[in-house]
Amino acid sequence: MKIKFPVKGVKPVTFQNKLMLSYIMIIMVPVLSALLIYGVNLYNQTKEYYEDLLQQLNNKTNVNMNDFISNLSLNSFFYLTDPTLKNIITKNYSLESKEYVENLAYVQRSLNQLILMNRNMDAISVLAPNGRIYSSYNAFEPDMHPVVETMDKQGLANGDLVVSSPYEGSKQGNKAKTISIVRYLTDLNLGGGSDSYVKIDIPFSALENILGGITNSNSELGTLVILDGEVIYHSSEPSESYDSVQMQEVAAAFEEGAVSGTKSLKLGTEQQSYMFSVVENDYTKWKVVHYLPARLIDQTFLTNTRNYIAVSLISLIAAGILALFFSKRFINPINKLNIAMKLVDSGFLEQVPTNKTQTDELGRLVMSYNNMIHRLKESRELEIVSGQLQKRAEMNMLQAQINPHFLYNTLNVIHSVAELNRVGDISIMARSLSAMYRYNIKTGDEMEIQHEIEQINNYVTIQQIRFFGKFQVIYDIEEELYPYKILKFLVQPIVENAFYHGLEPKGGKGILSISIRKSGHLIVIRVQDDGVGIAEDKLTIINNIFDKPFEAASLDEKDNFGLRNVHARIKNFYGKDYWIKAYSKPHEGTCIEIAIPVVKGDEYE
Repeated sequence: MKIKFPVKGVKPVTFQNKLMLSYIMIIMVPVLSALLIYGVNLYNQTKEYYEDLLQQLNNKTNVNMNDFISNLSLNSFFYLTDPTLKNIITKNYSLESKEYVENLAYVQRSLNQLILMNRNMDAISVLAPNGRIYSSYNAFEPDMHPVVETMDKQGLANGDLVVSSPYEGSKQGNKAKTISIVRYLTDLNLGGGSDSYVKIDIPFSALENILGGITNSNSELGTLVILDGEVIYHSSEPSESYDSVQMQEVAAAFEEGAVSGTKSLKLGTEQQSYMFSVVENDYTKWKVVHYLPARLIDQTFLTNTRNYIAVSLISLIAAGILALFFSKRFINPINKLNIAMKLVDSGFLEQVPTNKTQTDELGRLVMSYNNMIHRLKESRELEIVSGQLQKRAEMNMLQAQINPHFLYNTLNVIHSVAELNRVGDISIMARSLSAMYRYNIKTGDEMEIQHEIEQINNYVTIQQIRFFGKFQVIYDIEEELYPYKILKFLVQPIVENAFYHGLEPKGGKGILSISIRKSGHLIVIRVQDDGVGIAEDKLTIINNIFDKPFEAASLDEKDNFGLRNVHARIKNFYGKDYWIKAYSKPHEGTCIEIAIPVVKGDEYE
């Protein structure tokens, strides 16, 4: 037993209020759900964005450093373009002072020219097989052996370019940091002399332009370069970001961890988080680290989230106002529609009065209802008319079956009498006409093209007896098309029109051409005469009939009945994609063209 607890003073919730509350809930649930999903996705996307940014900066820096070092290292082959230089450098015997001075002067001029052409090089030095050192003007020769001794011997022996770590030269007064590119001269160390090397000195500031220039546009981004657990470059002064102790923490973390990738570290007394990304350069074996504060991710996330919440609140307020406004507008049209639908249940097809200014969804719903009522009324009328047309068609079909049987039997009698009396023309005409009616009463809508042509030939035989010697018929039909099927009595009305409306009014001799061709998936039939042609206005009327969909009422028209009949049969039997067209010029002739599908046996090709 269901117990009801009436609440005094509480009115039932109206449909309008239900609609408004439902509308607000439908808006709020997706908005709040989207806020949660959006927040999680936004944070992840922001983090991925900055990780990708750091990775791209690393890759860009690595490529720039490789290009820089690779391009400068090409200068180590300077002797290959000058036979004199090569001859001097390849000497593996001890030189007299005079010869050495002359050789040194020549080599030094050549090397100085290279230095002048490339501002990123400080000096070039060559250790020849005979132990002599040849260098440019700015080179400090005592640095040659100490620098080479610090290099990776195995890498040099393998022909690799070896880059030194930054160092201060021994030359007095020069405290600027320098890096050296050293190449082992494998092509010169053949004669058993001392090992030969080329050393190219580069100011470390040239690489600082590559390392620091990338992050200058954003002060939050920084760059570190780590070698053997030590920070050898920092894009900012230590006081601006970290002290030296923190730098060593970063260096130690990446020395122990993976060579490439991203990771987060907390540094400083406040344990602020930073995001780091590292990549190892191929030539220098330096670890290039880009970093940015993790608070950038939080700031970007909070800013975007606040904007989304503000927009959501505004949307919810607007949704509440619109819900109140539209709920009122919905009630009256719904009541009117409800009354009209009850009348339909009673059998009265009455439309709902519409307000032309109401163009919203409810207004369109009322309009759709009125259109449905209109279509129902039309459907009733069409159903009545269709029943009448069906009865008339059945009567016509029965009559059409009776008339050919009667005429066929009568024509056979005429043929027999004509043969007994030896009247040849009448016998031939009666036999041809009898064959036409026999063909007509055969069951089935389609016949093979061969039989259709025989039927046309019977008709042409009758016309040739009637108009003896006044016209010539040309058949242009491929024999391979004979087994293909065609709608029965499709071509005969066109041929009949050609005789009565084209050739007969001409008065003189004429030519009738019947062509059947296969074109892709179409059978194209052309019936062409050189008769009087069709006037332009009448040709337009005929083609307008062909361009319109078939209507049953058009068969009641007496004008162009044969063409209307063919058009109707094509559309009804084959479909709207197949057609009949007329082409004509006055006093030149007429061509009727028909396109139907290729049918062989019971299958369409």
